[in-house]
Amino acid sequence: MKKNILLVALAIFVVGAFSSCQKNVETYHPKCKIKKIWYRSDVYAPNEVYNYDDKGVLTSITIDSLYSFEFTYNKDKTVASIYHVGEKYSETVNINYDVEGLMESMTYTVDGQVRQEMKVSRDEETQRIKKIEENYDKEFFDNLVYMKDLRLYNRMLGDIQEIHQLCKEAASKDLVFRSTKTFTYEEGSKKNFDNISKIVEEYPALRRQVTRTYTYDEESFNPFYGLPFAYADYAGYYLNNKLKETEEVKVEGAVTRNVTYTYSYEGLHYMNNKMYPRQFITISSENNIPVHTYILYLK
Repeated sequence: MKKNILLVALAIFVVGAFSSCQKNVETYHPKCKIKKIWYRSDVYAPNEVYNYDDKGVLTSITIDSLYSFEFTYNKDKTVASIYHVGEKYSETVNINYDVEGLMESMTYTVDGQVRQEMKVSRDEETQRIKKIEENYDKEFFDNLVYMKDLRLYNRMLGDIQEIHQLCKEAASKDLVFRSTKTFTYEEGSKKNFDNISKIVEEYPALRRQVTRTYTYDEESFNPFYGLPFAYADYAGYYLNNKLKETEEVKVEGAVTRNVTYTYSYEGLHYMNNKMYPRQFITISSENNIPVHTYILYLK
């Protein structure tokens, strides 16, 4: 999966609510709102524009001035769905919550048909997410032709090309391709929702295991934390910004990939005595080429 810190997009825990009365961190209304994002350079028109109503609620995200992702809400102001109508497909992410306003499942549909499901399990004491089980419609992803038109998936859920390849490789005759993701949090942390130290992804049909480990910058805060569009690369799950990430892939116990990503941040934006970066710089050990992302916040 391409590791761009800003290829956020929902898979998880992103549920966001935009009501300040919500007690749970997963559904809080971030005080520092993103307005625009540029990839590579901030000289030209922004790649993403975030649109809010007069109450500060996110209504849509406009991508490259060409199309948008639209948000709908429940009565308690939690995000009900995010949808995109494209040239080939219409896509929707539906989010379901428990009575505490915490996400318990998500579904991804294409033209009204469920193509992926994500079910959340939590620690009974802390209510942290401890496991996410994902079921993919193998036939759909295996035979997918117009992958580039699934823009909502690529922006918010993950890498459609990677899922397509995994489903093709799966030798199982089952119609459903499955994965399980298990979360470990930083040792000694007392809060319900903090930085994740490790995620282990298991793909039983391929005997494939992906282990991701993280270290963080404790001084700066992640602007995507708790937002309803940050599932890809788990961008909505960590409170602080990543400094380092390792990705180790094993197939049948043998290491087939080992990559390190380093992150640095420039520029300062302060909100409620918290520091948010204006520029993200990502470097992969595979090519050592810096990738720059720029953010403008609402004042």
